Amino acid sequence: MLQIIFIIFAAIATLFFVLLLFSLLGKPPGEEVRARMEQYLVETEMAASEYHDPDEDDSSRENLDIDDDDWVKETRGSGEGGAKKILANVGSIITPRSMAMRIAAELAKADVPLKANEYVAIQFLGVTLSLAFGMLVFKNIALAGGLAVFGYLAPMIWVKIKKSQRIREFNDQILDTLIMLANGLKAGYSFLQAMEMVSREAPAPMGKELKRVLKENSLGVNLEDTLLALNARVDSEDWDLVTTVVLIQRQVGGNLAEILDKIGYVIRQRMKIKGEIQTKTAQAKISGLLVGALPLGIGFMIYLINPQFIMKLFTFKHGGFRGWYVVVAGIFWEIIGMYIIMKIVDIEV
Repeated sequence: MLQIIFIIFAAIATLFFVLLLFSLLGKPPGEEVRARMEQYLVETEMAASEYHDPDEDDSSRENLDIDDDDWVKETRGSGEGGAKKILANVGSIITPRSMAMRIAAELAKADVPLKANEYVAIQFLGVTLSLAFGMLVFKNIALAGGLAVFGYLAPMIWVKIKKSQRIREFNDQILDTLIMLANGLKAGYSFLQAMEMVSREAPAPMGKELKRVLKENSLGVNLEDTLLALNARVDSEDWDLVTTVVLIQRQVGGNLAEILDKIGYVIRQRMKIKGEIQTKTAQAKISGLLVGALPLGIGFMIYLINPQFIMKLFTFKHGGFRGWYVVVAGIFWEIIGMYIIMKIVDIEV
């Protein structure tokens, strides 16, 4: 059985290797057009960097960081490393277009500097290498399958962690951003000028996202569309409120500086209420975790004291019934119970 699975695995790996050779040696369609467009982008950026506005002082030009706009540029074909090029070609073979668009959106939200095909190639390599490691070293199909599942889920978990971390950092900068925007508007700046000032002063991810909004607007995209795109990238409830208010103000008018001050006050009060809720529900959350971990801890202690007694859960047989059915059912209800407890103490503000 192991030999058959290994032969199938080797055949699949050989197929992908042949496809990879064709993708590396063959010339992709539209390569010449893409090369001309990339050269045009490089020449345009060089001309823009050499241009000097006589009304603009040198100190403000030094504060502009041209390298922060690298999101506009695709990775140059000549500058790619061998490993990255192989990943890109493998991913292009096994990634459908709709799937690539969805993955690219998630990578943008997490600010991960990978293309969708490179991410899929990493997942593919994680699955194949984990499966091969489990088959060749442990020679156990179940363990090899578990390692393959872990190799598939590990990149997804990493992206989700990066996404949540970036959203948290973005939310922490919203209040300071609103104060700077309101002060800039009170000083006589327009909304775009105030946003440009904040983009130079604010650290990442706020400064980077505002620079992208300004760049998209300078390329001809409506400011409303750029703000909505920013709202979709950051996936923040507080920034969604800011975007909604700015869009309404641009339609009906009003004192935007005063509106931003009030929005900052509302967000500050929301953060205060969330902090109080977290403090009051911390005991319930810890209780839920302890209740969920208690059966596992008791089972482990019994295993240390009397292994034969606890192993009957895995070795007991009576007709079609197996003892490990009880273990699976217990873990299933443990997960449901912890989920219900966490949903009860998760109060929306």
